[in-house]
Amino acid sequence: MRRLLPLLVLFCLLVCASTAVARTTGPCVDGETNGPRCSIWEGRVQWVDDGDTLHVKVGSRSWHVRVTGINAQELTDYNSRHRAGECHAVEAADRLDQLVKAAKGRVRLTAQDVRSNSHGRQRRSVAVKLGGRWRDVGRTLLAEGLALWMPNRTEWAWNPRYSVLAEQAAAAHVGIWNTSACGPGPDDGHPLKLWVNWQSDGTGSPDGEWARLRNLDAVNPLPLGGWALRDAMRRQYRFPSGTVLAPGGVLTVHVGEGIRDDANLYWGLDKPVFDNVDRSRESGDGAYLFDPQGDLRAWMVYPCRTTCGDPNLGMLELGVSPRGNEFVSVRNTGPAPIGMEGYRLTSGAHTYAFESDAVLQPGESLRVYTTRDSDRDQPLIKGWSQIFGILRDKGGDVRLSTFTDSVLACVAWGDGTCAGASNR
Repeated sequence: MRRLLPLLVLFCLLVCASTAVARTTGPCVDGETNGPRCSIWEGRVQWVDDGDTLHVKVGSRSWHVRVTGINAQELTDYNSRHRAGECHAVEAADRLDQLVKAAKGRVRLTAQDVRSNSHGRQRRSVAVKLGGRWRDVGRTLLAEGLALWMPNRTEWAWNPRYSVLAEQAAAAHVGIWNTSACGPGPDDGHPLKLWVNWQSDGTGSPDGEWARLRNLDAVNPLPLGGWALRDAMRRQYRFPSGTVLAPGGVLTVHVGEGIRDDANLYWGLDKPVFDNVDRSRESGDGAYLFDPQGDLRAWMVYPCRTTCGDPNLGMLELGVSPRGNEFVSVRNTGPAPIGMEGYRLTSGAHTYAFESDAVLQPGESLRVYTTRDSDRDQPLIKGWSQIFGILRDKGGDVRLSTFTDSVLACVAWGDGTCAGASNR
């Protein structure tokens, strides 16, 4: 019981602080009358900590507020007169400060759950009143490229708009999405591709989860020592000294444990890092590669919501044999060869990622046998390496999609359905 007392006290402080002051209710997002409803408070900012945290006086109480849905870079010196920190951190804090001062400190705080918190700070959407209108500071910081989208499953009402703003800022290469914003750095302009397998096989283990880097330069290697791979919540892997990505090569960072070699590195965690897509709450995550000086050099944000088209849409056809020696077939119905790297098959919680050697010529098919070992792979015969069959005899579906969760093809059998496949 003694161990529980500090937790009970913290819980009471958070709940009491949220409920003892005047609040109203209304739409979480302005203009969305059919969306979720939220608790709403008004207050005055006492000071801005950084680009996503501030202190607010609400009634007679002082709240330490964490802005929901965004994550700015970290400061090392929080003094407003001489802020210092990671690249883009000072700019984000200064911009939030500017918005607050323009509103003369007046803010509106919004939450779906009054108990929502992050490390003892009240998690809230924050808006300032400018020109007679409430303006969401999270939207401003995301649109200007001063923060990453950090989806939340409790305060999820802002996820759809926030992810769109992040994708638009990335496409415009503004702020943090400018790969050389922090000044001349190592191997500027070196072309890279990053993608992440965020859906492991539903066991809660990180072993099926990984991020993969491809060097798109066929001539020059890329030294990666000191670079950092992270998710939106800042869970971070630092590449060891001496790590080199060979010309045209691929390097996989596995979230779980294993033995390092030239093509595989291991984070060594016992839990998954990259959050799964949750369509009911419009949440997802992202993978971000930063160089040592703080430039964001490659990324993948998911699920995709803006420019989600794929050149091979309508060019790939799925088939399935769910009984006996079960398999999924993929056929190229288009006029040109298709490389399958960067695509995946999903059935329920199970995911199969195609490797770079999977290339389909026009009219050609390959099969992926669910219980075949991938060590026995042939050009057109692949193994999913499952211990038991995963395709239910009475019905199910298999989808072919990108890692940003855009579906290219679907096949269903029995009581399964492909309904909603275009939205997953």
